[in-house]
Parts: sequence; structure tokens; C-alpha cells
Amino acid sequence: MASMFCFVAFLSLSISVCAAQAPWNASQSLTTACNQTPSPDLCIKHLLKFNESLTADIHLLTGLMVRAAAQYATETAEKVFGEQHGALSADPVYETCLHDCSESVEDAIQQLDDTTKAVDMRAFKDVEDWVGAAVADASTCNESCKGANGEPQIKQLSDMTAEFAELCKVILALSKLDAQGQH
Repeated sequence: MASMFCFVAFLSLSISVCAAQAPWNASQSLTTACNQTPSPDLCIKHLLKFNESLTADIHLLTGLMVRAAAQYATETAEKVFGEQHGALSADPVYETCLHDCSESVEDAIQQLDDTTKAVDMRAFKDVEDWVGAAVADASTCNESCKGANGEPQIKQLSDMTAEFAELCKVILALSKLDAQGQH
């Protein structure tokens, strides 16, 4: 009887230790996952656009965040293209800014498409690489607009690319949580 008690105690302790080490399980909430990212409010705001995020595990949340970032990048691209086609500015720096940004945002969207594939395959290093490339594209957009600060749309565009970069940081944080769950 004493040996059975010891075995049960050991088993309980082992389960407790393993559970304490596991960074994520399916019963944790969206809020719990987002609180482990650099921008919890932004994470929640964008993931709540997807009904399945309320019952998703960390792997699905990572994929949904990639979709959210891609949607946001698409909105940014539409904004840039709208500005580019509606621009009445004679400022060549502003025109160059819009042209370069539209190309950069398109590239970022492509990087996120590749990120989706990497998330699906749980290729965590590839996720880091593709997301890093998407952030670099957003940075390129901002760099190309530095000389066009007089245009009021530049501030809005800069804010949008900054939010996109934050969404990418959230993707990386969620991906790391997913990777930690792969023992």
C-alpha cells in the first residue's frame, strides 16, 4: 500500500512539473496568449476579428495573427494605392514615397503568405525569417517617405506601418509559444 501511495505521489508530482513547464495548452484563453506578447491589446483587437480565435490553440492563434497582419497590410496597400492614384502633389519626393511604399507593402504581403506556409509546417525558423523580411519591407516604406514629411498622409502611413510592425512582433511571440509547446 505504501509503494502504491509513493507511486501515485510521484506520478502526481511528475504531472505537475510537466504542466508547469508547458507554456501553452488548448484550455488557455486568447487573453492569456496575447498577454504573453509585446502588444496584448493589439493582439486581442486583431484576433477577435476571427470567431475561431475564442477556442483556438496557440498554433491556430499564430496562423490567425498572420492572417490579421496580412489583412492589415492589405488595408495599408489600399490606402497607399488610393493616395498614389489620387495624389495631386507636385512633390516628387512624395510621389516616390507612395510608389516605394506600395511596392514595399506588396512585398510584405508576399512575405506573410510565405509565413502562413511556415506556420502550417511549424517551421519556426522560417517564420522568423519571413516575418523579419515583412518588417524590413515596412521599414523600407518609412525610409522612403522621410523627405516627404510635409504631406499629412505621411503621418498616417507611418502610423500604419508601425502598427504592422507591432503585429509582426506579436506573430513572432505567438510562434515562439507554439515552438515551446513542441517537446
